[in-house]
Amino acid sequence: MTVAEVTGRKRIDWPRMLGRHGWTGGVWLLFAAIVIYYMTLIPSFGAFQITSLAKNSLPLVFLAVAQAIIVIAGGIDLGIGAVLVFGNAVAAQLMDGQPFATTILIAIGVVVLCAVLNGVVGWIIAVSRVPDIVVTLATLFIISGLALLVLPSPGGGTSEGFRAIFTGSATGSGTNFIPPLILLTLPVAVAAYFMRRTRTGLSIYATGSDPMAAFLSAVNTKRAKVVSYALGGAYAGLAGLAALAITGSGESRFVTAANFTLRAVAAIVLGGIALTGGVGSVVGATAAGLILFTLNPVLSAMGIDPNTAQVIQGTLIVVVMMVAGIIQLRRERAE
Repeated sequence: MTVAEVTGRKRIDWPRMLGRHGWTGGVWLLFAAIVIYYMTLIPSFGAFQITSLAKNSLPLVFLAVAQAIIVIAGGIDLGIGAVLVFGNAVAAQLMDGQPFATTILIAIGVVVLCAVLNGVVGWIIAVSRVPDIVVTLATLFIISGLALLVLPSPGGGTSEGFRAIFTGSATGSGTNFIPPLILLTLPVAVAAYFMRRTRTGLSIYATGSDPMAAFLSAVNTKRAKVVSYALGGAYAGLAGLAALAITGSGESRFVTAANFTLRAVAAIVLGGIALTGGVGSVVGATAAGLILFTLNPVLSAMGIDPNTAQVIQGTLIVVVMMVAGIIQLRRERAE
């Protein structure tokens, strides 16, 4: 009889745990190292900087979570940034001049609308079997066009209370970092729990890992695909609401949608999510989103111009992809 059996405690399989969560832990350690280095660059680092990092990273983090769920299911959404812009435009148009309670109801409606819209995209992919990259490339332009129809030029607005929920301040600027940290943590925790602890979440992993094996195991792969896109749409809508709360107005330009889409893809790659599907976690994507956002003020504090900063970020992503490829190759050889 082992010690674990006598004590009734389950023995932790550390090699297996490190194999499953090592990359995610490493990304969070990298984020911590970047923040510590940033603190050395700014001697007056304090509540204002923490608040700024927490609130301004919300749109990218939420969009990274959205893309992560879809990619884990074996897809990819090149139009996810357009869903963010669409949700942002609709919310800015409807919330302008409305009281706090009304803006909350509108926000819920926008999240549901974005979930339904992207769920339809997932349904089209599942039924037609046209590759995700083709359908979502088309939706990038279609949904961006819808956003421009709703809000032809930057404008609109929201209530001060709504802005305070995301930013900790009615004006969108301040030193109260508690609200943005809560808004950063709760949605990610909900997504992580759903993906790892629910039957639907596990079916999404199974579908992304091996669609045929999942189908033969009685997993409704079409349903899993549609749910993944719907969830991605909901989090993209939440990202659009966060952007509205931060800036206080709506923004519907196509370039915004395209840039957010590319950064979300970069975040999931850095976060350890395999583009082939079935591998990774939204927690790792969250850390990667924080890293990609934090790099901008860090490089700026170092005196590096924006163009060079883009090169550095791109190089980081390439290096990470190479390391991930080498690790995957070694695993396949070991098996």
